[in-house]
Amino acid sequence: MKVVLAAVAVALSIVSSVSGCEMGCPTALAEGVLVADGTNLVLEAPSGERNTVVWPSGYSVRADADKLVLVDRFGSVKAREGDKIGVGGGVGADGLFRACGDVWTVSPSPT
Repeated sequence: MKVVLAAVAVALSIVSSVSGCEMGCPTALAEGVLVADGTNLVLEAPSGERNTVVWPSGYSVRADADKLVLVDRFGSVKAREGDKIGVGGGVGADGLFRACGDVWTVSPSPT
């Protein structure tokens, strides 16, 4: 029996810093639920407000089954769409939260 699997490429995008936090890492904490916004993952606050995050340099997003996942520079999955996460960083002059340091899962999404 011969099985043929077809791969479908989907263009995904993420906002990430070019060179990371060169001047140190601010100490603010952002927590929220990762939600898909097109092909990007954004943080949704308990109020329902969605915030674009400038993820650390080297982070990317990819499709995994029926969810988007946040991946670090080494290819390790840090969080999945629907997970409540926490990440350190601070708000830049452009009003965007600039994450630096590690991303951790506060509570995983229900499966």
